[in-house]
Amino acid sequence: MMKGNNQNRQMSGSKRNFITKRLLSPPSSSPPPSQDFVAFYARMSVTEKVPSGHHILVFDNVVTNIGHGYNGVDGIFTAPKDGVYVFIWVIRLYEAQHSTQLMINNVEYGSTHLRAMNNDDGSVSGNVVAHVNKGDVVFVRVYPYSGYIGSGNIISNEHGKPSFSGWFLQ
Repeated sequence: MMKGNNQNRQMSGSKRNFITKRLLSPPSSSPPPSQDFVAFYARMSVTEKVPSGHHILVFDNVVTNIGHGYNGVDGIFTAPKDGVYVFIWVIRLYEAQHSTQLMINNVEYGSTHLRAMNNDDGSVSGNVVAHVNKGDVVFVRVYPYSGYIGSGNIISNEHGKPSFSGWFLQ
């Protein structure tokens, strides 16, 4: 029995040393991203005040922009190469309701709707997987209302920020 406890102590010690060594090891130097890799992630840094239909949402706080396809000034991603891409967008509302669309060259590829009323706060996300050609533009906009009116602000604050991201799949 004593021998078993001693082995457990030794194993625990060796595991501990492995973990310590692992944590203290310098990060491996990884090669820079290849030119074939494209990815972006941007957040909305300020609340969008009562956006109207057709309004392109600008996610101005660009965190990642590998391939330099996303423009944080106009909110538009321009594909640097042909291929299949994944796009995800998240919208946050408080006491508001809005529909949004992910557009590729002015064609709707995805849409969301959120109604957060009566002191309610919520978020909604959408995702799209699509083939995009080099030079195609991708953006998120407020749905162009015809008879159905959105209302309120798209909220960005310390409790959550709307975001838009995408990456080249193949």
